[in-house]
Amino acid sequence: MNSFSVADGTVKKITSAPGILVVNFTDWKEQDWIITFENLIAFQSLGAEGEEISEIIESEKILLENIRIEDIGNTTKSYSFISVWSSSPILIIIARAYKVEKTQPTFMRA
Repeated sequence: MNSFSVADGTVKKITSAPGILVVNFTDWKEQDWIITFENLIAFQSLGAEGEEISEIIESEKILLENIRIEDIGNTTKSYSFISVWSSSPILIIIARAYKVEKTQPTFMRA
């Protein structure tokens, strides 16, 4: 099984739909991953697409100010993607959980 590491990886694309946020991510080995955040409450991107990431910090403390307390359950967490260059959060996600899937290469047939 291949392990997922965000260190020195790049956020390629962010897509949202009601209750879900999908982050397309390429790791330092050029392997593509899909990170799906479920039971999404809110997110804030500060130019995250195209940025290199050093780590994801998971916290019980909610980092966005405009969240209504009644929208947050006991299992909701804050996930912060930290920039390699600034050591600051460039993508903050408030959600219940996330899952990571390795994408399969697409081969073109002649």
